[in-house]
Amino acid sequence: MKKPEILAPVGDWGTLSAAIKAGADAVYFGIEQINMRSASARNFKLTELNKVMETLHKNKVKGYLTLNTLIYDHELERVESILKEVKKSKVDAVIATDAAIIQLCNENNIEVHISTQLSVSNYESLKFYAKFSPRIVLARECTIEQIKNIKNKIKENNLNYNGREIELETFIHGSLCVAYSGRCFMSQFHNRISANRGQCLQECRRKYKIIDEEDPRREFILEGEQVMSPKDLCSLPILDKLIEVGIDVFKIEGRAKGPEYVYTVTKAYKDALTLIENNEFTEKNVLKLLNELEKVYNRGFTTNFFLGTPTNDSWTKFYGSIASETKEKIGTVHRFYPKLSVVEISMEQHEINEGELIAFTGDITGFYKTKVKDIWVNEKSAKKASKGDDVTIKIKEKVRKGDQVFKIKEQKKEFSKFEIHKPFKQSKKKGMI
Repeated sequence: MKKPEILAPVGDWGTLSAAIKAGADAVYFGIEQINMRSASARNFKLTELNKVMETLHKNKVKGYLTLNTLIYDHELERVESILKEVKKSKVDAVIATDAAIIQLCNENNIEVHISTQLSVSNYESLKFYAKFSPRIVLARECTIEQIKNIKNKIKENNLNYNGREIELETFIHGSLCVAYSGRCFMSQFHNRISANRGQCLQECRRKYKIIDEEDPRREFILEGEQVMSPKDLCSLPILDKLIEVGIDVFKIEGRAKGPEYVYTVTKAYKDALTLIENNEFTEKNVLKLLNELEKVYNRGFTTNFFLGTPTNDSWTKFYGSIASETKEKIGTVHRFYPKLSVVEISMEQHEINEGELIAFTGDITGFYKTKVKDIWVNEKSAKKASKGDDVTIKIKEKVRKGDQVFKIKEQKKEFSKFEIHKPFKQSKKKGMI
C-alpha cells in the first residue's frame, strides 16, 4: 500500500514553518473570509498567497486553500477574484463545500477537494461528487468498516476522476464538534453569526443549567460535565487499521492552534507511519507517541466513530485544554551566533533555571524545544537567569532574532491515560506502506 499523505493545519508563517519542519506532506490554510476558521483562527492575506505556495513547493510540500463555507450571491465576485490568484499562485487544490465554488473550480481547471461539511458517508454520494473532484473528505461519523466498504467499491467499479482513482481523506486528530460533520446552528440562533460561515463561538463548550419549567426556582448545573463538548479525536493507536482500509490522506484538525501543536501532532503521526512501515508499531512505542500528544492542547482523547458509536466516556469533563505541558513567555531572541550555536535572550519576565525546558517560536523557526544548558549571564556562568537579564544559552538548532521564547512547565495530570482500544494488534504485514 502507498504511504498516506499527512495533511497538517496552518494559519500563519510560524505554523507553516512548524508543519514543514515536522515532515507534513501537505498543509491546508485559509485566507481572510470565506473559510470555516475565518473568525477563530489565523489566516493569510490574499497578497501572501504566492509567497506561501513558493515556500511550500520549495520544501516539496503541497498547499490546499480552504474556501469551505456557504456563500451568497454578493460574494461570487470575491470568490472569482480569489480563484484568479489561486491559479496564478499554483495552489495545489481548493477545499470547498458550496456547489458554486466547486463549479467555478471545475470551469477554471483548478483541482477541488470535497469538504467534510458535505457529509459524504456512503458510496452513492461519493460517486456523485466524483464527477467534480478527485478527493473526498469523508464525514467524521464514518466507521472503519464503512470506510472499508466505500474504498472497496471505488476499486471494484474503477471509480475515477479524469483517470485518477478517487482518494479518501479523513480527519485523524483534533477537536470535534457535537453537530454532524460540524454543521451547527447554535451560534446562529444565539448570536446571529453562523458557524457555517466560519464564525463559531463554541457555544457547545459552555456549561448549561437545567430549569424546571413548572417551578423556575428549581435549577441544576451539571457539575463537572460539558454536556455538548466531546473529547478530541486521536486515532494514533488504530492508525495501522486506518491504513489497512486504504485511506489516502490523514488530516489533522487545528488551524486555530499554535506552532507547538502543529509541530508535535504532525511529527507524532509521521513517526507512527514510520513505525508501521518498519513493523515496530508496538503498544510501548504507541504510548510514547501518545505521551507527546498529551503535552499539547487537548480535551482528552477518543477514537470518535472509527470503532463504532462513541460511548458516554467520549465527553470531556473539563473546560479548555488539559495538556500535560503549558508554556509561559519569558523573553525574546536578541541575537543568534551560528558559528557558536549560541542564542542571546532578553529576559522580559519570570526566570529560567539550568535543566528546564524552553521553546522558541517564530515565522521561520516554527517550533523548537530544548533543555537549558550552559547559562551565561553578563558573560559569567550561571545556574539561572531572571527578568531583565541578557542571557546566552547553547542550543543545537538555528533560531532567529525576534523569536518568542517560552518556558515549558509540566502540569499535574488530571485525567487518566488514554486507553489503547482493544483489539490492539501490531501489524504482522511487513512493508504495509
